[in-house]
Amino acid sequence: MGETASSMFASLRDFYGPLCIGRDAFQIESILRDCENRLPRNPGALAVLDIALHDLIGKALNIPVHALLGGACRDRIALEWSVGLDNDKAMIDEAVMAVEKFGVKYVCVKVGPAERIDSDAKVVNEIGKAVGEGVFLGLDANTTYGPVSAVRLVQRLSGLNLAYFEQPVPAQALRDMRWIYDRANVSILADESVYCAADAANVIAMGAADVLGLKFYKCGGLRRSREIGVIAAASNLRVNCAGTANGSYIEAIAGAHLCSSIPNHAFGAEFIMGLPSVADDVLIKNRPIDVRDGYCNIPAGAGLGFEIDESEVKRHELAHATVEK
Repeated sequence: MGETASSMFASLRDFYGPLCIGRDAFQIESILRDCENRLPRNPGALAVLDIALHDLIGKALNIPVHALLGGACRDRIALEWSVGLDNDKAMIDEAVMAVEKFGVKYVCVKVGPAERIDSDAKVVNEIGKAVGEGVFLGLDANTTYGPVSAVRLVQRLSGLNLAYFEQPVPAQALRDMRWIYDRANVSILADESVYCAADAANVIAMGAADVLGLKFYKCGGLRRSREIGVIAAASNLRVNCAGTANGSYIEAIAGAHLCSSIPNHAFGAEFIMGLPSVADDVLIKNRPIDVRDGYCNIPAGAGLGFEIDESEVKRHELAHATVEK
């Protein structure tokens, strides 16, 4: 992401916020389009506004946000744990902890760059043995592998319960991704290649992946992410709600609303690290969702369903602005 906390704050204060004053909050699409036209390519800031509008409307109508996105398609959400790069023992211990403590059935392992293929193959094989056959594994190279090395890595993991390989090559290298998809015998999940609906259409047209990664801060909010999910479904592809929500209960709850509304969701959702059982978030008073036996329940309250502790917001805020027309 090219945005920073400071740039998002400025975008909302100086551009998006003033555009909202005097508008009907129910006209989300009109507001978002005007914001995109006024200051394009700031999806993180736009996502903040999008989420706030959905929360406001949900509270006004006394319905959960997922009802505004089409309604919940499941009664619980499978979760995934993402293991970061570290020494072999630390990575294995983290994967085992996630399975034993939280009951997750999906574990994603960070790999790369391609020069690490020997150590990547070794640690992923050891993780697979440690967590057992009932757990699905994913790989995430974050664009750092090449097409040949990516296929070779998958081949060296052929004895494992490998579910997918996420973004093995750079975002624009769709021909390379298609080459991997045709040869690796595993689902390819496009993440950095998909920021918007046009990106999704390009990946689909190239036949470069069979799963698209949705992160609402990357796509511009819940509404834009849901649109990509519909585009994927029209081509018989699936999507995955990613983003670890590391320490942010707000992000995790928003992710749960989005994920629950998507019928063509694949694998486990990644927002477990924002849930109270994993990381406490002092900004939120109540606990509408949490992890249990590897799954998350669906938020049921009005709007997003959480209650902000304004005193904690005040205590932790870095800046404050009042937006005027």
